[in-house]
Amino acid sequence: ARRRRRRATMTGKEGGYGAVDGVGKGRSEEVDPYYDVEADEEVCRLPGKTVFATVCLYLTFVAMGFGTGWSSNDSIFQELNKFIERYDDLQFASDLVFASSCAASIVLVLAFVGLYCNPSRYDLRSLGFFEGTIGTVLGVSCLVQFSLFMFWQQSRYVVLACAFMGAMIGNIQAFIIYPFFNAFYRLELIAYMNMGETLTSMTCGTLALAQSPTVGVENFSVQTYFTILFGLTCMAASAWGSLAWQTGFRRDADEVDSPQDLSP
Repeated sequence: ARRRRRRATMTGKEGGYGAVDGVGKGRSEEVDPYYDVEADEEVCRLPGKTVFATVCLYLTFVAMGFGTGWSSNDSIFQELNKFIERYDDLQFASDLVFASSCAASIVLVLAFVGLYCNPSRYDLRSLGFFEGTIGTVLGVSCLVQFSLFMFWQQSRYVVLACAFMGAMIGNIQAFIIYPFFNAFYRLELIAYMNMGETLTSMTCGTLALAQSPTVGVENFSVQTYFTILFGLTCMAASAWGSLAWQTGFRRDADEVDSPQDLSP
C-alpha cells in the first residue's frame, strides 16, 4: 500500500498552521486524509520489503551507478601522466579528449535517431531495451578495465580505444539510462544510482592519490590500479545480476508510463 504523508493544513491539525498552543482555539475536528501517524513512524523502506532487503537494493543501485558511469574515463585521466611518460608524447592528453568528444557526439546522434526517428520501426522505448542497455554497458565497462590492466603498455591505441568506449558508457548513462529510468523503475532508486555515479570520480581520485601521494613515490603499479577498478566494475555487474533475485525495484503496473507517454 502506498504510504500517506502528513500535510500541514489551515484547518488546525496538530503541527498544522491552524493549531494554536495545541489546544482549543484554532482546532478542527476535520480529519486530514493524508495524515497517518503509524506510517510516519515507520522506518523508511520500499513497500513489501524488510529494512535489510531495502538496504541491499539501495546498495545494488549504487553499484550499478558506479559501473554504468564514468569510472572507465575517470580512471584513464587519473593515470594520464603515466601514459605520457610511457609513450613519450605530450599530445596524448589532447588525443584522449578528442576520443571522448567523438564518443559523446556519436551517442547523442544514435540516441536521437534510434529513440525518436526510429528508422527500424522497432520500439526502443521498452523495458527490454532499457535493461538490455544496462547489461551491455556493464559488460563493456568490465571489458574496458580488463583491457587497460592487461594491455595499457602494449599500444597507445589500446588506451585511446578504451577512452572512447569509456566516454560512450558515460554518455549512454546520461542520454539513455537516466531519461528512461523513472519510466520503469521506482523513482527513489535513481538517487542511489546517481550516488554510485558520483563515487566514480572520488574512487578513481582516491586510488590515484594512494598510488602516488607525492612526487617520486609510487606505492603500486598502474596495472594494480586498473586491476582494482576491474574488480569494482565486476562487482557492479554482479549487483546487476542479483536483481534477478530481488523484487520491488520496478514500478507498479498502474504507474509504468506507456510508450506513448515517452514520445516527444
